[in-house]
Formats: sequence, structure tokens, C-alpha cells
Amino acid sequence: MICPDSTNGSWASQHGHPDTTTVPEISASGKPSCDEFAYASTYNSGGMPANLGGLNPVSSGDACVQTYATRVKQGEWHLYDDERLAGPTWNEVCGRSAMSGWINSTSMGGAFSSGFSAKYRLLDQDPYWVSFPQFGHCDASKTPVTCTIPKP
Repeated sequence: MICPDSTNGSWASQHGHPDTTTVPEISASGKPSCDEFAYASTYNSGGMPANLGGLNPVSSGDACVQTYATRVKQGEWHLYDDERLAGPTWNEVCGRSAMSGWINSTSMGGAFSSGFSAKYRLLDQDPYWVSFPQFGHCDASKTPVTCTIPKP
């Protein structure tokens, strides 16, 4: 499991970076949340076991690139490498990030709940590719990795 829950709270609350930002002015009960990439409900997820058709299974979220999200100012968030852990090798098949629970629950919710699969005619086990062209100019060869995403 990439984002395991524990008996004392979520992975992000227990192990996420202390600089993870929540948004209490939007969600008073907001807590840090764990988000995984590739999406948890897909066959590409590192958490999907091979015996269920998983394409990139890992034994733990510890094998993923580890990041956290911090709000720099209203409307501007930065994703940082968790410097408390070994840096990414870029051979990882998954990512795990500590972030605002509000951001995690609202950022892609509309895309998937509004008929994403039907709109693009995706069937169970269809291959797909997710592209983030705004990251295309980023240089991941240096440590720490830094990247500024241009605003549209």
C-alpha cells in the first residue's frame, strides 16, 4: 500500500514532512493527506498487486519518490522533494506526497467523477498516458530538484 492508514492517523499525519501545508481557512478540520501517483485506483499504481493485474507493484510506498506540498502564498503551491530521505533516482515507478487533505480531495475529483473514463472511452485495463507538459522544462538532474510551473 502506497498511502497506508495507521491506527493513530494517516501516513501523512504520522510520517509526512512537517512543512506540509493545510488550508484551515477553507477546511477547518483539514489535515495532511497522502496522495499517490500513479492514481491509486489504476493498474499503473505501485499499490496494485501483480496478482490483480498491477503493472508496477512495489512492496511499500517507501519505494516511491517522496514529496510534500507547501503553500507559498494564496493560490501558489510548491512540491518539494522530502530532503529527510534519500533523493529520487528517477527509476521509481510511483510517487507519494504529503499534502493538504483539501487539495488532495478536490484537485482531481471533478475529472474522474464527471465521467472521465466514459468521455475518453477507457475500458478496464486499457493503457493510458498522463502528460504534464508544464513540467517539461524542469531539470531533475540536480539535487534538490526545483521547478517553477508557469501560470497559464
